[in-house]
Amino acid sequence: MYPRLMTLLPMVDPAPPTTRVMRLALAAATLATLVGCGGKALAPSASDALRAELAVRTNERDEAVARAAELDAKLLALTAERNARIDPEVAEAMPALAAVGLSSLSTARLTAPTKATLAIVLAPTDGLGRFIQLTGTVRVSVAALVPGRDPMPAGSVTVAPKALRDCYRSGFMGTHYTVELPIEWGGVEAARGLSVSGEFVDGATGKRYPFLGTVPVVPAKPGAAAAPAAAGASR
Repeated sequence: MYPRLMTLLPMVDPAPPTTRVMRLALAAATLATLVGCGGKALAPSASDALRAELAVRTNERDEAVARAAELDAKLLALTAERNARIDPEVAEAMPALAAVGLSSLSTARLTAPTKATLAIVLAPTDGLGRFIQLTGTVRVSVAALVPGRDPMPAGSVTVAPKALRDCYRSGFMGTHYTVELPIEWGGVEAARGLSVSGEFVDGATGKRYPFLGTVPVVPAKPGAAAAPAAAGASR
């Protein structure tokens, strides 16, 4: 009996009871934390999928509400225009399209000796030279400029109103519309520049706003692929 008792004695923790309780609590908390972290990393809960689905549906709802508000504003403006006279001061302060310019930000990059990707940057402005949004159709014709040769047709594009709205851009380069298209010309020589001529036709008034300019052609980036044409554009 006594030898057995002596064998058990070394297993008894000599620390006070309070200290032993604190140690056990700390060990239990550490174990719970490790198990909890492992569970989250290895087994995503069903609520994660529900939250992702909710985020998608919320975004769709917000977009639908914004479109509905835009339609209401258009309807209100048309009703007011038909049923009442606009105050002269309001009419004078109302911005309207004055010009559409071909921005110097426009670029053309070679993708082959006689092929390039052209990014046409359009800057529409009102009477005060401030950016104004467009609603209508853009038509563009492009000619390649090779030294010693007459300008050669290289491509054309027509951008319908909905597609033009998708061409809207705003960022560190400012606010503008960018129309992209692949172009190609005859011969074997690379062009030094591209002659771009086009016009914007206002969808509400039918008024035409021409633009014209030359875009330099730069070498292709090493390993770069040609950029696709703008969505909604037709050749």
